[in-house]
Amino acid sequence: MRRLIGWVLVTAIVGLVGLPASDAQEIKGPIKIIVPYPAGGGSDVVARLIADKLKDALGQTVIVENKAGAGGRIGTEYAKGQPADGSALLVVNPALFVVAPVVFSKLNYDPETDFVPVSVIQTYQFCVSVPAASPIRNVKELIDWVRKNPNQANYGSPAAGSLPHFFGLMIAKAAGVEMVHSSYNGSGPLVTALIGNQIPIGVDAYDAQSAYHPEKIRILATAGAARKRDDIPTFKEQGFPEIEGVGWNAIVAPAKTPKPVVEKLSQAIAKAVQAPDVAEKIRGLGSDPVGSSPEEAAALFKKDRERWVPIIRASGFKAE
Repeated sequence: MRRLIGWVLVTAIVGLVGLPASDAQEIKGPIKIIVPYPAGGGSDVVARLIADKLKDALGQTVIVENKAGAGGRIGTEYAKGQPADGSALLVVNPALFVVAPVVFSKLNYDPETDFVPVSVIQTYQFCVSVPAASPIRNVKELIDWVRKNPNQANYGSPAAGSLPHFFGLMIAKAAGVEMVHSSYNGSGPLVTALIGNQIPIGVDAYDAQSAYHPEKIRILATAGAARKRDDIPTFKEQGFPEIEGVGWNAIVAPAKTPKPVVEKLSQAIAKAVQAPDVAEKIRGLGSDPVGSSPEEAAALFKKDRERWVPIIRASGFKAE
């Protein structure tokens, strides 16, 4: 009789709690990683590296789907409407999750309510540079030059409304100077302008400029906590600890994706990113591999909103 009662109780509990954890984590493939940019870019390359590893880890077909347009916003909106069952993931960055909600009056997605963080996959540093022929050798000399030459104090970034655009404003604010922003159509044209001495200062991601240092341009400082290479000190080392900022690529899923599924995906993605061959390739792109938990990703998103939103709003910049 006791055995019978025990069996009845177990049956009732199972009926109340629903499926076992293993079933709750089941992901019906194929899984697609949506990249809201054209094929061949940095986000696409990393997504494909991760996809190859996830196929074995999850036992599912994993594909990369490029959904480009409107600076990534079309693909992000598309991902928002995908099934919330773990079969759709999206690669995002601060431009989509921090900048866009502030500078666009109409945005067809909300990063905080339409998506759930899964994992941060990589981070990358920003830097400030000058032409190789410039007499400026460090950040202090740069600030002194800006003060003495306010009419020439223009800095270039790869795009208006990009994080490097606002990082330049962060530098100016921390140094108590004013610099006028000049927008270029990408990192390539900005580097060309620096090499040709057409603009005195450039602000961009470190990986976009590192190949040209020191022969063609001179990187004065990087914005992370540690040096990227021995001959380039950080802003902190040069007396500007408040000038710090990194960019990142992360993976998110549509809102309401079950937590056990998110956890399973997060662990698999972190393992993929930290695999020696993948980590080495990410470093080769000038970035640092991460592989975080959903909670760590959410904390980074929150920290960057607190860091960048006041700077963006103070600039008065609005996208059309």
